[in-house]
Amino acid sequence: MTRGEREGFIWILLAAAGFSVMPTMVKLTYLHSTFEPMDIAIWRFVIAAPLMWALVLFGRRPQRSVPAEDLPVTRLLVIGVLIAAAVLAAFFALERLPGSMYIVLLYSYPAMVALLSRLLGEEINPRTWLALGLALIGVALTVPNFASGAGGDAIGLGLALLNAAIIALYYLLTRRALAGVVDVSRSSAVMMVSTLFIMLMLIPLRGLQLPQNPLTLFLLFCIGVFGTVLPVYGVNIAVQRIGAAQASLVSTIEPPMSMIVSVLILSEVILPLQWLGAALIVGSVIVLQLRPRNRIDLSIAHEAG
Repeated sequence: MTRGEREGFIWILLAAAGFSVMPTMVKLTYLHSTFEPMDIAIWRFVIAAPLMWALVLFGRRPQRSVPAEDLPVTRLLVIGVLIAAAVLAAFFALERLPGSMYIVLLYSYPAMVALLSRLLGEEINPRTWLALGLALIGVALTVPNFASGAGGDAIGLGLALLNAAIIALYYLLTRRALAGVVDVSRSSAVMMVSTLFIMLMLIPLRGLQLPQNPLTLFLLFCIGVFGTVLPVYGVNIAVQRIGAAQASLVSTIEPPMSMIVSVLILSEVILPLQWLGAALIVGSVIVLQLRPRNRIDLSIAHEAG
């Protein structure tokens, strides 16, 4: 495994860790405020976008900075719209579906990424397909009450699958947009501009609650940092280093991470079957890394020309 690939795996694991704390932070926000889901969704990007730009402005190195005009700005803005579409699809799907069913449908997106990558000519080796199977089974097992058959309507099912498809498209487009780009932090900030714009457009339509106490503001800040800035930047780095298919597969580590965070903070009870699912997901990540040491992925260099 090359140094770039190792960095890619580390960043996607950090992104999954960031996403994994968000459900617990959201639950705590509900407990300490009268916020609705869309209030949190809007505040999430109101906080995250300026923070991302602050990282760009205060953390850049002059000798490695890339002028904004050298970035694929149009593509990045389109990807930002996709992020907003995924957030909105998730919100409306969760209004119609049990959370467990939604998560299982959502995590069909690694399979979509793998299939679309194959259709676009990228080689997907048997080890990746094996890891995909282990991950999908693991996700189904880690989600409580999924086997109980709790129902959801057809529109909810369609929205959840649409959300998965949008995320799959996000991975693929990000992979191509960032090929050869050095300043990934600035690219991530550009993406968030259009995401924030879409979210701000919702305020006149539905209004926006203000944080009611310091704890709510702190929780929103945590959601913005750990649930948005870190994951977006981490995913962007990862798909650039290891490709969309493998990055999306490693991201399935998020459900067991969320499970562990819920145990530690909310004292939730975890069933043995869920631990088995978590083990399968961790196993899928290990399988992905058991590749010949002399194999070098040249796809990034090929895409960069």
